Amino acid sequence: MQVHEIINTDIAPLKVSDSVALALTKLDLLHVTRFPVVEKGKLIGMVALETLIEVEDESVSLTEIPIEEAISIQETHHLFEASRMMLTFELYLLPVVDFDGNFAGVLKKRDLLQAIGEVFNLESFGSVITIEMNPFDFTLTEIIRLIETEGAKILGVAVEQPNDVNGFYRVSIKLNLEDSSPVSATLNRYGYVITSQVSSATLESDFSERADELIRYLDL
Repeated sequence: MQVHEIINTDIAPLKVSDSVALALTKLDLLHVTRFPVVEKGKLIGMVALETLIEVEDESVSLTEIPIEEAISIQETHHLFEASRMMLTFELYLLPVVDFDGNFAGVLKKRDLLQAIGEVFNLESFGSVITIEMNPFDFTLTEIIRLIETEGAKILGVAVEQPNDVNGFYRVSIKLNLEDSSPVSATLNRYGYVITSQVSSATLESDFSERADELIRYLDL
């Protein structure tokens, strides 16, 4: 899924001629700390809350205060890159531009979270299994083949890379089956280590609570 598919065009950017008071109002209404600024339709930077609150005369225009370098993403980029940028720069609104640098809209963190859920089929009926693999054994080809021999369909795959705490790849696979035990049994026969197996019924009972916890954690 590309950024242009989930872009928000209803939120107007600030113009350099706008006042500090208007900028503070926008940031307060949207609960963000940085906001895009445009000039003649092109994104020229972002205004920061910490800069705005230091201004004594809120009637002055944004031309009178420092403007931060713009953090933006092109509308043709994938939402995974948008996710990386939002996490890296701790943004709740990510400005989106076209190939020529013209402001196209913004990407809201809530919309991005919902889109990721759609990509991984988080709300779809099914179950999830997690497999641990040594780095030198890591390949998805055989796993996919074995899963499909059991008549299962893969709805989503997420891979956690090895780190300082865990030296294995962790592959979480969403299946279209309520009971994934036949798939797990087959994978076990071929030497794969199943570290968790969650049924559809458990997913249904936990989904609402986990989603609320995630949204509270992200402070959306």
